[in-house]
Amino acid sequence: MSNTSALVAGFEASIPQTDAEIDGALKAGLLSLDANVLLNFYRYSPNARDALIAVLKAAEDRAWVSHQAAREFWRNRYAAIDSRSQATEQLQSALDKNETAVNAALETWAKQTAVPEDAKQEVVDALAAGFTTARELVDAEVEGAGVVAYDTESDAVLTVLLDLLSSHVGPALPEDEREAALKEGLRRSNELIPPGFLDADKADGTGPDGPSGDYLVWLQSIKEASRRDLPLVIVTGDEKEDWWWKHRNVFLGPRPELVEEFSKHSKRRLFMLRPVQLIDHADVLDVAVSKDAAIDVARASSDDRNPRWTRQAVLELLKRLDSEGREQADVIRFAAEQGGMIDREQVYEIGEYSEDRMLRGFTRPSARISQALVEDGLLASGVEPALTPIYEGGMTALHFRIPPEIVEVLNTGDEPSSATRD
Repeated sequence: MSNTSALVAGFEASIPQTDAEIDGALKAGLLSLDANVLLNFYRYSPNARDALIAVLKAAEDRAWVSHQAAREFWRNRYAAIDSRSQATEQLQSALDKNETAVNAALETWAKQTAVPEDAKQEVVDALAAGFTTARELVDAEVEGAGVVAYDTESDAVLTVLLDLLSSHVGPALPEDEREAALKEGLRRSNELIPPGFLDADKADGTGPDGPSGDYLVWLQSIKEASRRDLPLVIVTGDEKEDWWWKHRNVFLGPRPELVEEFSKHSKRRLFMLRPVQLIDHADVLDVAVSKDAAIDVARASSDDRNPRWTRQAVLELLKRLDSEGREQADVIRFAAEQGGMIDREQVYEIGEYSEDRMLRGFTRPSARISQALVEDGLLASGVEPALTPIYEGGMTALHFRIPPEIVEVLNTGDEPSSATRD
């Protein structure tokens, strides 16, 4: 045995998966698709949807869905459709509200500055044309994506998935095995054994499978890969660390514990991929995809099972921060105006801090109020913090980040203006 192989032997679980290994896994492995991969088809652009379908078709019967993932898909399909529809409705509403607000401001400006009527009308016409064009572009995108509907016969997304996976769904566990698996999933969750222990909050019965859903997907995937004697490739949009081995937000592969557990059932290797990696490595299956498709898939593939800030929770957080006279409220608003990030220097300017002021504990007021919102039932536990410090390798926070859904809420124009807030 060479020195290199001696160093590697027995430590495979601690070695990140390489691009070459991913290529090999895509050509020969069982691609077990998690439910969020299927549900994200309701978020993908037609371009991204077609690219993923081409990759999965090239994998033929190795593109596979566990029975548990299929259950979760059907359980959450209506919610995925609603999210898509609501996002479109929110945009259309925002366009209407902003058009009204801009026209009102224009009228005030014209009166206060004695602008000639013909000059004012030119601005009115230009604004109307811009908003009309925006609405037409939105309508074209919605129509281009095909019909998305509860009705299974007319839903374009479901038609595509049924064609792709009609015979590629695994069997249900026998009832006694399922009951045993639910108990095992709960035990593993309590003992922080991956995958799924970050769903421990579901142990109170808030989900049909409690905290055991991820374990059921894992168990059924192991069984199928072992039965076929194939490498196992878990394809998931779940980016939580009870599945992934990550270092400084770099995805290195499956958690070492999962690699070791799979090795007890198979002599093959375990891999984990995000949907965008199917696109990035499509050429090994002789599938050509565009760079635009990869961008669309990456943008839409965030994990929908992660709890999110709601509009009510965002506005209540800011209301309570304002009532306490906390500058963090305006920091969050300013970060939203900039797309979700704010620099250290801007925080000092908003807070009117002296140069020797430290920012240690700066996020505590928002964290405390967020926890109170959870206790009041206004916010789901486990959401991304309202303010997250970004250190970039040093001991000093150089920036602060807010969640994208807070950016979305605050940029719809629904929050009272600073002039009308109490």
